[in-house]
Amino acid sequence: MPAADTLRFPATYATALPALDPSRWEQDYARYQRFLTPEIKRTQQGLSFTGNDGVRTWWCQPSANPHAQLDTTTRIQDPARLLGHWRSVANRRVMHIDSFSVKDQKFYRSAVVREQPGNVRLQVTDQKFSFDVDLPKPQHKASKYTLVSQRYLLMKGAVTQVGLDAQGRLLLHTCAVTERQIPGRYLTYQTIIWQTILAKD
Repeated sequence: MPAADTLRFPATYATALPALDPSRWEQDYARYQRFLTPEIKRTQQGLSFTGNDGVRTWWCQPSANPHAQLDTTTRIQDPARLLGHWRSVANRRVMHIDSFSVKDQKFYRSAVVREQPGNVRLQVTDQKFSFDVDLPKPQHKASKYTLVSQRYLLMKGAVTQVGLDAQGRLLLHTCAVTERQIPGRYLTYQTIIWQTILAKD
């Protein structure tokens, strides 16, 4: 598998992370609530459980409001800019982890980037998204979509964050979030972003 292109697109490319101070996490998280319409909220079905070791875990995929998410400066104000043919210039999996140790009062942040196989081609009309991925076993998917809050693609009941960067490249973030904690000891947020960056043909 080729090395991740972190020089051109660093791990945090077009991604907003909360403050380095965990006491501000809830405040930072709340800034995105205004984008979550009822139809987006209906896609969010998380799973929570507590293990024998006392670790409380909450998991949601796809997540519309993860700990690390698409920067709001990429919002698509003109839906017509989505239309056309696109090809991937980066197709990767980025895992962001923020952890806080209550006992030591120490904060840890990391990000790991892994390239995903296959080049993606995308055709967007005013009604449909059509994907093609040139894997050994080619993949093709097509679905009607709705653009919500200039920020979300709603397709078949699932949600993807979508935006355009300053160069006009299309950004797709499909996210999974896992929260793990032992109250009074530690708290960890893990966000996995399947990030595709596409340029217009």
